[in-house]
Amino acid sequence: MTDKIVSHIAVDTIEQMKAAIEQLEFKVAYQEDNFDQLNEIVTNQQYMLDRQTHLLKSLVDKIKTMQVADSDTVQGDDLPPHY
Repeated sequence: MTDKIVSHIAVDTIEQMKAAIEQLEFKVAYQEDNFDQLNEIVTNQQYMLDRQTHLLKSLVDKIKTMQVADSDTVQGDDLPPHY
């Protein structure tokens, strides 16, 4: 082979490698964007889950207090509603 042909093959190979690297860089950038979006979604969901857990605990505590208040009243001592 002549030097000119070898040089041409080397240039083509280098260009193909550059194109492959650029495609990989594009894919990596796209994946980083996806990771950022997913991270934001997971963070928001965790916030909502924490908030719902807190609200549910408050509701359970309130129901427990209501049950205690109901059991504290002695039934039978009250007059019927028509008196």
